[in-house]
Amino acid sequence: MPRHLPKPAAAPLICLWPQRLLFIGPLGEVAPHRHAATVLLVALQGEVRVRLSAERRWRQAQTALVPAGCMHALDLRGGITAVYYNDPHRPYHPAMSARDCAEPSFDPPPLASLGDALRRFHQAPDAPSLLEPCLNTALGRYPTLPTLDPRVAGTIGLMQADLGENLPLSALAEAAALSPSRLQHLFQDQTGVPLRRFRIWIRFRHALERIAAGASLTTAAFDAGFASSTHFSHAFKAMFGVSPASVLAGARAPRILSLD
Repeated sequence: MPRHLPKPAAAPLICLWPQRLLFIGPLGEVAPHRHAATVLLVALQGEVRVRLSAERRWRQAQTALVPAGCMHALDLRGGITAVYYNDPHRPYHPAMSARDCAEPSFDPPPLASLGDALRRFHQAPDAPSLLEPCLNTALGRYPTLPTLDPRVAGTIGLMQADLGENLPLSALAEAAALSPSRLQHLFQDQTGVPLRRFRIWIRFRHALERIAAGASLTTAAFDAGFASSTHFSHAFKAMFGVSPASVLAGARAPRILSLD
């Protein structure tokens, strides 16, 4: 009688949309960190365990929505977890707007059915259209993207034009015809995140795009404007709570897809 072997686990996966980023894979203990974007955590095995910096106890849930800038630690026990981000300056889902999502939430009812859709997508990531309706039902979708103040949009354009140039705040403020303090205030008001943390976020996105195109971790870090691989590693752990090598390199390096 033939023996039915268990279906092999799908490899870790990173998907890059123009406004969004999704990681699906095994995660264990994640050190305290704060994101530059609101993050949705969905347990595909086990549960999500979150400890907020202001609390001593762990919160246990199947889904958790953690706002941008909220310091938190995770203990995911090695289970497969989906980690989903919305770029702060290009809000795609209203529920994940860095400007408007102010408080963490655990197991909100609209997200209950999202796990099955993410499991199917993990097994068949070449069919993203099957996931989109579930994400939009659970998180909403802006019919048109909210517009930014032209001075903030111009600042973002300058930072993205040459990530390696690292223009100082004074130069960005001069280009926007604002004082440095006024630019920082306006930038956070418009995007929901500080300018410095935002710049690191877009550098990480660029590094992932370079890795998806075949660049090594070190080359991608330099191309994204990080001074060294050590600088990249420290900044990555501060924002994501894990080292880049632990999720981007080695035998279990993720497949990276760029999606429209």
